[in-house]
Amino acid sequence: MRWICKDDIEERLTERWRLAASNARATLDIAVTNEEKKAVLKLSSSSKVWRDFYELLPEHLKKKCWYCESEEIRSDMPVDHFRPKGKIEGEQGHNGYWWLSFDWKNYRCACTFCNSLRNFEESTGGKGCKFPLINPSNRAFIPGAEVLEEPNFLDPLDPEDWKLLWFDNDGKPMLNPSSELANNEKVQNTIDIFHLHESKIVRKRNQVRLNIEKHINKLKKALTERDSESIQEAKISLRKMVRDTEMLSRAAIVFMRQHRDLPEIKEILQID
Repeated sequence: MRWICKDDIEERLTERWRLAASNARATLDIAVTNEEKKAVLKLSSSSKVWRDFYELLPEHLKKKCWYCESEEIRSDMPVDHFRPKGKIEGEQGHNGYWWLSFDWKNYRCACTFCNSLRNFEESTGGKGCKFPLINPSNRAFIPGAEVLEEPNFLDPLDPEDWKLLWFDNDGKPMLNPSSELANNEKVQNTIDIFHLHESKIVRKRNQVRLNIEKHINKLKKALTERDSESIQEAKISLRKMVRDTEMLSRAAIVFMRQHRDLPEIKEILQID
């Protein structure tokens, strides 16, 4: 999972887009019944608001899924409503957070495998209409009440949440060992909802670890031989792997931290 800075999004939103979103919300507000609101959300003009939002994003936010960090965004309109707009799984009588349908702060970019319900041999997940809370009694049913909610899974827009996700040496996701155990359920819900333990992506993370080990060995050899050119080559290769735009960069950071005894790695990871 990657952290997404809201400022990077807001500065790209045009007045034209804001007006379209405002008009869509106004149309939604006029609708009285839940059926009427759902009809509004199905309008092509509503879908266009979400598609246009995605197109306005800077390229570095469109390159990979915000949840699993897969480089391929595998859908035509990869905007996930963080708080589901139509209904909430397991919450009978809840009609979704319809009032946030056109609020960009409620948008996340998610690949189809993270966003849509899907069964794998080893996992059943996909966000769909899931929105678990730490305290379900705080569930918002009216506009504005959502400020009291605490989501019980990780949010890419939360500057602290991404730090809670860790990986073992096989590439399997887990709670950061340095984090409080109270966060374990939040992390586990994230793993289950977004298929973060699915075998293909686990193997990809393991490949990242092996590549890091290869470059670390090259770096150590070059340091021993005082080969400045090879030292720079190894450092550049490692630095590229932890860039925010790279696939599975969070896993790369985790695996590289195992070698933070090397001053060169501390420099790359900006560890004091």
